[in-house]
Amino acid sequence: MKREKLKWSTIISYALAYGSGYQIMGSLVGAYLMIFLTDTFGVPAAAVGVITVVASIWDAVNDPMMGAIADRTNTRWGKYRPYFLFVPAALTVVVVLLFANPNIGTTGKIIWTAVFYVLYGMLRTAIEIPSGALINAVTDEPSERNKMINAYTMVMGICTTIATSFGLSLVSFFGGKNTSKGYMIVVGIAGVLMTITCWLCFATTKETCIKETEKKPLLEEIKTLFRVKGLLYTILVWLAAYISYCVMMSSSVYYIMYCLCRPDLISVYMLDISVIGLLGIIIVIPVFLKIFKKTEKAFAASQVIVAISSIIIIIFKENIAVIFVCSGIASMFATASMPFSAMIMTEMTDMILLDSGRIMNGTMAALKGFSNKAGIAAANAAVSFTLAATGYIANAVGKEPQAVINGITAVRFVVPAVCAIVIILALFKYPVTEEKRRKIGKLYEKGQEK
Repeated sequence: MKREKLKWSTIISYALAYGSGYQIMGSLVGAYLMIFLTDTFGVPAAAVGVITVVASIWDAVNDPMMGAIADRTNTRWGKYRPYFLFVPAALTVVVVLLFANPNIGTTGKIIWTAVFYVLYGMLRTAIEIPSGALINAVTDEPSERNKMINAYTMVMGICTTIATSFGLSLVSFFGGKNTSKGYMIVVGIAGVLMTITCWLCFATTKETCIKETEKKPLLEEIKTLFRVKGLLYTILVWLAAYISYCVMMSSSVYYIMYCLCRPDLISVYMLDISVIGLLGIIIVIPVFLKIFKKTEKAFAASQVIVAISSIIIIIFKENIAVIFVCSGIASMFATASMPFSAMIMTEMTDMILLDSGRIMNGTMAALKGFSNKAGIAAANAAVSFTLAATGYIANAVGKEPQAVINGITAVRFVVPAVCAIVIILALFKYPVTEEKRRKIGKLYEKGQEK
């Protein structure tokens, strides 16, 4: 029986749902929430670090639960699509309130931030995990999955560029001197766009590659998962990739403002790393896959360049031209780690089906989602604890202690270099071999025959 080809309407609607408003909102939070909390809202940097760590610990519990819930969801709309209907509006409200600036004292502000940041993480989970799981649910063809991944990462790259490069300008346009108002309006617009595109994705996708397997208790499912060879190394790859990318985004504003003492260059620098980062999706992914053939080899090669570029900046840290050029190159290959990570997830999900006979799309998406949020938390904690430990003074451009400047520089460039090396070493243990790929292909061929 001939298999129906995946429609472009499905690919485009999925790319818009997962790559446009959702990513604009996430990019604004990733790039600007920390500096909003420390410099506008008045939350101590150490408190911000504690909040992100606590939220990450909760995600360690919450993400696998959401993955199991998604895999066990059975509705007339499917397993994963229903979450596109109901979650986006709630996430929008929470993020708008996260950027609010109520006058409630330092303790009240810490509690406010903690509550809404944890809710943000939970609702992001409820979108991210079904979105990741949906790829394997709509098609079993690797080339079509890669089209979905490339499409959404392309849209994600464009929208991330808009958010990080023009975010502060939009905040100023809508809020004037009221920074909080500007942020609330901008993330609110992003939330409306996210809600509309998620509804469009719901309307144009079909879960055609779902088959029911015996349901087991969650702990047993997790034990089954962690018996899979190489899974821990894969999680390490995801974690290091997200730490590298998120450190790059969350520390850049601090670096330009307080290390270079050039707040006038913030938008230009963010445009540099965002636009050139987009080339990582357009150029690096197809070119490296063609040269190196296998996902893990292409991924590892890209990280070599991230490490080299970061080291060059550390050596020539006084040269602004070198900083801009090498930051752009590092961003190009760090951004490419996002689609590479997604490709690895789909392959690992297939390998679990091959080895255990179990469909665990949601659970695998949960592990990747947890790695994502743990990476964000680790990146934010690295920045905030460094600021707190070195004596950071909010809004003191040109007056920061040398320890603060050294700390921000180390976080911005040493951490990505170390993460790149970790990714390269972990990928040597990647368990999906060419033989496994052939067996997975035969497994799906048998399924189509049935």
